[in-house]
Amino acid sequence: MKNTASPIPPASARHAAPFTRRRFLQTTALAALAGAAFPCDRLLAAAGTPAAGAAGAGAARFKNLVTSGRKIRIAGIGVGARGSAHLAPSATEDLVALCDVDFDRARKSFALYPRLPRYRDYRQMLDEMGDRIDAVVISTPDHMHFPAALMAIERGKHVYVEKPMTHTIGEARLLKTAAARHGVVTQMGNQGAAGEGCRITREWIEAGVIGAVREVHSWTNRPVWPQGVELPAPDPRDKKSAAPVPPTLDWNLWLGVAPLRQYAKGIMPFDWRGFVDYGCGALGDMGCHILNAPFFALDLRGDCTVSAESSGMSAVAWPAWSVITYQFPQRGKRAPLKLVWYDGDEKKGARRPALPAALGPGVKLSKGGNLYIGDQGVLMDTNDYGGVPQIHPEARRKEFLAARPEKTLPRAFKNSIHQDWFRAIKGEGPAPCSNFVDHAADLAELVLLGNLALQAGQPIRWDAAAGACAGRPDLDRYIHKNYRLF
Repeated sequence: MKNTASPIPPASARHAAPFTRRRFLQTTALAALAGAAFPCDRLLAAAGTPAAGAAGAGAARFKNLVTSGRKIRIAGIGVGARGSAHLAPSATEDLVALCDVDFDRARKSFALYPRLPRYRDYRQMLDEMGDRIDAVVISTPDHMHFPAALMAIERGKHVYVEKPMTHTIGEARLLKTAAARHGVVTQMGNQGAAGEGCRITREWIEAGVIGAVREVHSWTNRPVWPQGVELPAPDPRDKKSAAPVPPTLDWNLWLGVAPLRQYAKGIMPFDWRGFVDYGCGALGDMGCHILNAPFFALDLRGDCTVSAESSGMSAVAWPAWSVITYQFPQRGKRAPLKLVWYDGDEKKGARRPALPAALGPGVKLSKGGNLYIGDQGVLMDTNDYGGVPQIHPEARRKEFLAARPEKTLPRAFKNSIHQDWFRAIKGEGPAPCSNFVDHAADLAELVLLGNLALQAGQPIRWDAAAGACAGRPDLDRYIHKNYRLF
């Protein structure tokens, strides 16, 4: 809904111009996917085939660039909480519209930009504003990243989407294809991809500083929200769970493509991350940050085997802790690799990697980071964003510092995930560092494979070419999901 008079309109004014089912069917290919889970080939057909050479670098692969010297006209989809952090960078360009399903949650953002049009429904915003929007920044819960991004891409809008990019692997593959076909500039919001640390890590590994890398161990203290629990149920006898829908919230729009259920406290505005229908759990929240550096340094794409241990999922939620093991075969000159992910609270039984002797005494694990184990040493990074790699043992570090390898990789513009995206939209730089086609979709797939292994309940063999688990067609329902028309 559009409303420019008050940040919180009365409930009776929530739909000045209802966005009908017929209108929705006319505006996005997502309608073709509603009501049934489609195989990957039909998902990709909905977006079309990417143009030849679409994966190349530079402005030549992109359309609708803002090269006239004016600023980029950006709209925000989901502007409360995390979404508010994108408004200041966007306002350095031309912020033109704000959209959020909860006008109370977005109150502060509305107050900062009181003259901008306000909407509840991103579809209506894109429909009404049309060519007055060049690009969108999407910061909704995970389950709504895909439908909002797909509609924007189909309309030729450049797209920035918060991590983990999508809710399922099928969605990541579809957005990758759609972005290439429509020639839009895309970026995922994993800030470390624009930083110096992931590039240094790759340069050092490629220079052979620690020899062939055979193991990577990655960990986080997440979740810091409930997981392994049941959905909160509205219960009139329980004052904590029984509550009417807040008058400032459009609950139907918040649910979006997820199954319809009655409103209850304890799902939004934050704890949705732990529930399968809305979030991707601890791995989805932090994996695209922490695993970005090893993915980038070691090209962790393609066929692999994935197994999972955990505290156990509930019928609706990700586990309280998990250990996910990926096994990659030898790929060209790269040695076979084992990648192990650890999440959860150690006080609740979560595990952490054992520290190799090369680290020496006194080294402790941080809240999140990566440990690369090579034939000739260890590289440890104690930063969630891959920003502080350090070589061990000390003798190996001193030897290295005496003859550092040269920088070989291009750096992101101003080390900024936003400026990197803006520059590409203006045709002034290469494809963004975490664009869907070259980077983000494949990183999201790596992350979401861990969740797929949790749902499978036993090791899976991922066939990357087929986009499926070998011998497990029953798992397709997790790779491609049903969509509710809302």
